[in-house]
Amino acid sequence: MGKHKIGFIIASNSGGKRVQKEKKELIEYLKTRQDIALEVLEDAQLIQKIVPNWTNSNFEAVYACGGDGTLNLVSGELVGTETAMGIVPMGSGNGYARHLNIPLQWNQALKSMDNPKVSLRDTGIINGIHFLNLAGVGYSARISREFQNTKGRGLRGYLKTIGKNLKLGAFETQVNNATGFWKGKAFMVDFCNGSQWGNNIIVSPNSRDNDGTLTAVVFKKVNIAQIPVLGFKIATNSSNNSMQIYRIEGSQFEMNFEGEQPLHVDGDYIGLAKEKVEVAVLNRTLKLWQPI
Repeated sequence: MGKHKIGFIIASNSGGKRVQKEKKELIEYLKTRQDIALEVLEDAQLIQKIVPNWTNSNFEAVYACGGDGTLNLVSGELVGTETAMGIVPMGSGNGYARHLNIPLQWNQALKSMDNPKVSLRDTGIINGIHFLNLAGVGYSARISREFQNTKGRGLRGYLKTIGKNLKLGAFETQVNNATGFWKGKAFMVDFCNGSQWGNNIIVSPNSRDNDGTLTAVVFKKVNIAQIPVLGFKIATNSSNNSMQIYRIEGSQFEMNFEGEQPLHVDGDYIGLAKEKVEVAVLNRTLKLWQPI
């Protein structure tokens, strides 16, 4: 392999204390490799400048070392190119990496470098914005927004954020595509390419990111007494048959609602959507390296 044909993007600010320690170990290891290009970034938006330079230089793969937000930015620049994405999970929830059963230990995840399992994976767009694992409207996006401002990371940080934002804020909406239709009050709708939010909390157990479909997961309005039951079902991955959750599969969706609702992609809040979102899958548009 020629010099600098595999690139590594390490997001310096993702993950808790344990992950930060592992990042230091990974960085020290990568510095010993002469065939690696390495960028350690505090400003994740620089990914959108660095990765295209690498793809234009015919890099074989770019490894995203961080959480779902880092994977989102890296994969967004690799969609439709011949450069593959590798993953070293180093985030708070690592939803997409867990969905793919990629090892959480960096030295195990790096086994894909020397002998990769190569596959093509779906990606998605919501109102023209790229996502890799999932995108959502409503409460999940509000939690993403608040989590960005919390000091705690990891599962504890998420639970702390949820605890401070228990008011769900149901809104009238309708979600439809060629195969299904739902109308009523919901407190959030997530469009899933992968199967989980992170930390092994499964939101769409039947989702596959290589079958040309997404799953719209509608969380219906519930009363206060139902919140603990629904929360328990979600946390214990027993929500598949819940009457409070409605799922629609398909390749395209339209969601309509009044006013504005918060929007997230891959766990990062990106702003307010007004009255409508349009969602579509992009079939097998991302080349992926995984450990065999």
